[in-house]
Amino acid sequence: MSAPEPLLQIAVAALLRMGVAGPEVLIARRRADAIRGGLWELPGGKADAGEPPADAARRELAEETGVTLAAGTGQVLGSVEQHDPHLPAERRLVLTLVAFDAPPGADARPLAAAECRWESIERLDGYEWPAANRRLNGILRAHARAWRPGPAAG
Repeated sequence: MSAPEPLLQIAVAALLRMGVAGPEVLIARRRADAIRGGLWELPGGKADAGEPPADAARRELAEETGVTLAAGTGQVLGSVEQHDPHLPAERRLVLTLVAFDAPPGADARPLAAAECRWESIERLDGYEWPAANRRLNGILRAHARAWRPGPAAG
């Protein structure tokens, strides 16, 4: 009997800001030619070996959207496991959700996605998400009920 495949560690950034109607989060739509192409997600990607989730989420956010955040920021909200035996590159994943306050004037650009936009936490169910991301959205929604931006956030 062979050992199970290792879990691929994915760090996901929930970049939050206060909108007119309440908390908003930055979301991105995957390019059509990507794995799970066309679906929406929170920015993120593979953590390097030994890289803490908050550091990986902050790095991935900068690489994918151009938004840079200070080191030492971020709050891990939780993790979910996803098993997709039909996807050879991503059979077993652990996605760790890290929340960040958006800096004032955060200008997100879709550097590694088809598009990105700010959306109300309450309207996330109106988008098509991969299964694991839908579960992360539930964790995010629970966090956002009590969330208030820090003094330096916008």
